[in-house]
Amino acid sequence: MSEHIIDAQGLLCPKPLIMTKKALKEGLENFQVILDNKTAYENVMRFLTDNHVPFETDENGQTFTIRVTGTVKEFKHSAAEDYCPMPAPNEKTSAGGSGTVFCFRTDKMGEGSDELGRILIQACCNTLGELDPLPSALVFYNSGINLALEGSPVLESLKNLEKSGVRILVCGTCADYFKAKEKVGAGIVSNMYDILECLSGASHVVSP
Repeated sequence: MSEHIIDAQGLLCPKPLIMTKKALKEGLENFQVILDNKTAYENVMRFLTDNHVPFETDENGQTFTIRVTGTVKEFKHSAAEDYCPMPAPNEKTSAGGSGTVFCFRTDKMGEGSDELGRILIQACCNTLGELDPLPSALVFYNSGINLALEGSPVLESLKNLEKSGVRILVCGTCADYFKAKEKVGAGIVSNMYDILECLSGASHVVSP
């Protein structure tokens, strides 16, 4: 039987820790957690150590691997917040986040003229980088994913926001439906769990 792999690359704490805890709760043994964020890597190791779960580690450049070689019967230290402190509402983080999430449901802004709506949504995306503090994440679903595809007039602005630490989540089901998964040019192709977790954890959700 092949070893179970948890691919947590591109994810920030507490998501990798939550995924690791879930695997342990399901009784998995001898699985790997692969990360590319040093802080999340260190937090997952502390979590495992505090709960007396045996593990081995390997570092290869910016890729970190944790090989869990046991399980746990009872968590003595399990709160993700203890290992991955979350910013208070509107608190500016080192990545520029504020706890505010912008949710793009279409590739237009407002109702009435579609042409005007596209002009407005482009202005919105191109102006997001001037906000202080920056939003913590951008979520794209349904026709809103068009804004994050190759050839989008706002793609460069989204890439710059991503470089500044803003998470960009693109609905994978929507990308499959529109046959556009290979055309996603910014952010990560995500799933409903991650999107709902992002939205529910936000201090504010804005839908332009």
